[in-house]
Amino acid sequence: MDVYRLYENENEYADMDWEKCAEHLAGYIRCVTVSYIDPEKTDYREFDKLHELIRQNYPHIMKKAEYQEIGHNILIKIPGTDSSLKPAMFIAHQDVVPVTPNTEKEWTYPPYSGEIADGFIFGRGSLDIKGMLAGFLESAEYLLAHGHLFRRTVYLAFGEDEEVKNTGSKTMGQYLKSQGIELEYVWDESGRIRDGACYGAPGIVIGEIGMYEKGYADLSFTAHAAGGHSSMPFYGTSLGKLADAISAVTGNPLPAVLPQSCRDALRALKPYITEEPLLTYVQDIDTYREEIIAYYRQNKDLFNLVQTTAAPTMITEGAAAGNVMPGDMRAVINFRLIPEDTVEKLLAHCREVVDPKIEVDTVQAINASKPGNHKSYGFEQLVSSLNHFFPEIRFIPSANATSTDSHNYECICGCCMRFTPFVQEPELIDSGIHGSDERLFLRAYKQGIRTMIRMIETTC
Repeated sequence: MDVYRLYENENEYADMDWEKCAEHLAGYIRCVTVSYIDPEKTDYREFDKLHELIRQNYPHIMKKAEYQEIGHNILIKIPGTDSSLKPAMFIAHQDVVPVTPNTEKEWTYPPYSGEIADGFIFGRGSLDIKGMLAGFLESAEYLLAHGHLFRRTVYLAFGEDEEVKNTGSKTMGQYLKSQGIELEYVWDESGRIRDGACYGAPGIVIGEIGMYEKGYADLSFTAHAAGGHSSMPFYGTSLGKLADAISAVTGNPLPAVLPQSCRDALRALKPYITEEPLLTYVQDIDTYREEIIAYYRQNKDLFNLVQTTAAPTMITEGAAAGNVMPGDMRAVINFRLIPEDTVEKLLAHCREVVDPKIEVDTVQAINASKPGNHKSYGFEQLVSSLNHFFPEIRFIPSANATSTDSHNYECICGCCMRFTPFVQEPELIDSGIHGSDERLFLRAYKQGIRTMIRMIETTC
C-alpha cells in the first residue's frame, strides 16, 4: 500500500523548525525508559533525564502551563480562558519495551541511538510512542510561541508504565476525577490504516479510530501429576492433559457477536462498499447479522472484531528426558475480550470446556473498556483534522485490539479516541512496534505533527 500518495497540504506550518523537532525526539529515544512489571527493575534515572529534556525544550509551555510530576508521570495543564468549555487531553506514554536479547544485530543503528538518517529517526520508542509524546509537545509549543490564546484548557498526560501495568495513567485519571474534571475528548495512540478490500470496498483506504479497547486476560491452566517412567502412561501425562485443555479452549471459543462498533463502521462504509456479499448485507445489518458475523470470522483482518480471541502463549518446560513423564505442567492463554464477554464469563466458560482436574486461574485480567461516543464533537473534529492532511482516507470508528492508557480516563471522558497520525507503510509499523529496527519516517512525523497542531488549534 502506497500510503505516501495520500498526503496533502504538506506546506502548512512551514515555519516549524522540523530539524529541531527531529532532534528533540532523537534525544528522548536516547533515554532508555524501559518499564518492567517489577518496578525494582525499572531505571527511573532514565525517566528523570527525559523529564529534564522536556523542561528544557519547551520554554513557552513551561512559562504558560502548570507542569507537575505525579510519581514519574507527567501532567501538564495549559489553562484556557473559557471555563464553560470542557478540557481536551492529549496523551502518550514515556516507557518502552526492552530490546529482545541477541537481536541488536537486526537493527540498522543501535536501538537507543536516536540516529537520524536515510529519512528516518531510528530507535526504540520512535513508533511506540515517543513520537506522539514529542508531537503533542511540539504542537502546543508552536501554537504558544505564535501567540495563540487557548480558550479551551489543554492537558498533556504522559504515563510511565503503559507497556506493563497502566498504573501511571490510572493515578492521573483518578487525580483529575478528584478535582472534578470532565474532559471533552482524549486523543491517544493506536488505530490502524488498512485496505478497504476486506470490507468489500476495494480501492479505498480506511483509517480505523479505536473508540474502545478489547479486554485483556492471561489465564493459567495447570495439570497436576507426579511424573514417572514413560513406559507406564496408564493415566496419560500432564503434558497430554494440558494439550487437551489448550485444544478445548481454542476449539470452543465464546460465541461471536456483532458489536455496536462493527455496526457503526459498516454504516460509515456503506457508500463505499461495492462487492458482495457485504454489498447486500450492509443494506440491512440487523437482518443479515449472522451472515456478517460469519463473514468477519472467515476474514483474517476482521475476525477479532466480533469475538474474544484465544492465543496460547506460554508453557512450562516438560520432563528432563524423553522417557520421563513430566510433573506439574502449566500453560498461559492470552485472551482479548469483546465488550459482551466479561472476565468472569470467560473463566466460567474455560472451566466448563476443560477437564475438571485442570486448574484454571487468572494471572491478570481487565474487562473491555467503555465504547466511546463517535457522534461527538471530539470524533468529528479529529476526523476533520485528519482529512485535511489525508483527504482520501475514510476514517471510521472501530475497536482497538490492544490496550492503551486511554481506558483509565474513561472515568472522566465519554470520547476516548485512539489513532496514531504518523501514517507510514503498514509493514514498517507491524515489524517495528515491539520488534527490531523500529523507526519513524520523518515525512510521516511531520505530517502527524501538522495534524496535531490543527486539532489543537481548531478545538482549543
